[in-house]
Amino acid sequence: MNYQVVEDALGVCFRISGDLDFSAHADFKKIIDQLANLKGKQVTFDLAGVGRIDSVGLGLLYIAKEEVGAGVKIRLKSPQKAVVRMLELTEAQGDFDIQP
Repeated sequence: MNYQVVEDALGVCFRISGDLDFSAHADFKKIIDQLANLKGKQVTFDLAGVGRIDSVGLGLLYIAKEEVGAGVKIRLKSPQKAVVRMLELTEAQGDFDIQP
């Protein structure tokens, strides 16, 4: 997994590429560390470059959600078909703002 960070006045967007699975946990930990400083801002994960997500990857997104805190819904932007399928199977649309 690789990622880039784009920040503006409204929030921050993490553009992720590669697979979001167990092998991504060390890199995703760096994202989690950055979220601690973003309380109250909109957080977006641009998933257009993510080809595959498994249960661990989904768990990482939920850890990010917990770090951001209550009242802020994380936006998942442009997920590919395989990622959308996982999000649908796990009913993640109730916990995340999923945008095609």
